[in-house]
Amino acid sequence: MQLEATGISVRGPHAPMLAATSVRVADHQLAVLAGYPGPGHVAAGLGLSGRLKPDTGSVRLDGKADAALLRRRVAVIDAPGITEPDDALPVQTVVGEELAIAGRKAGRKAVLEWLNEHDAAEHADKRFEHLPVGVRTSLLAELTVARPDVKLVILTMPDRHGGDPHEWYALGRDLASRGYGVIITCADASARLLDVEAARLGSTDQPDPVQVAPIAPVAPIAPIEDPTPEDVVPLEEETNA
Repeated sequence: MQLEATGISVRGPHAPMLAATSVRVADHQLAVLAGYPGPGHVAAGLGLSGRLKPDTGSVRLDGKADAALLRRRVAVIDAPGITEPDDALPVQTVVGEELAIAGRKAGRKAVLEWLNEHDAAEHADKRFEHLPVGVRTSLLAELTVARPDVKLVILTMPDRHGGDPHEWYALGRDLASRGYGVIITCADASARLLDVEAARLGSTDQPDPVQVAPIAPVAPIAPIEDPTPEDVVPLEEETNA
């Protein structure tokens, strides 16, 4: 599945929010989209996911300009003021709400089991704002891809929370290795720290996304077969030998 935006722009009430931007990403690919911190990051995420109609340009998913399809397949993670959770809520409440959106069990037991599976049970009762930065980003990403229809994700400005950019870049590579298309928007300074060739907000001439190899399947362990009678050496023969 390929997402391709060509020259999309968004006008704001007083100034442009997003200058003409092109970007593309497909399954098993990761694109970093860097630019000055501000509303352009959110406008890009909403435009790429069919939640905001660009003033110019087009967004296509597998060649189709279908906003409803985009909204179903493309998810925006942690966009400021849009999809970011209420930081005052307990972690388990946020997880329960997201699991319910994904159509999964969302009772207290199910939430604690999910947190335990993701090595985060110790954070269940904390306010969401008190999560370590890496844990916050990882949990929100995993909750998003728990939705069965989501195939591409846009992680919006994870560097605004601080922390090490290599953590969320590694998370993006992990998601891509699992088959998702991933776009991460960030500040120019973060892209420089990562030392990656980033696409740019406000540019239509962009580098190719990073291709990430699929996770190698773990080979099943062959069962140990019981010995046949011919393989068994009688105790007497073994002793005499």
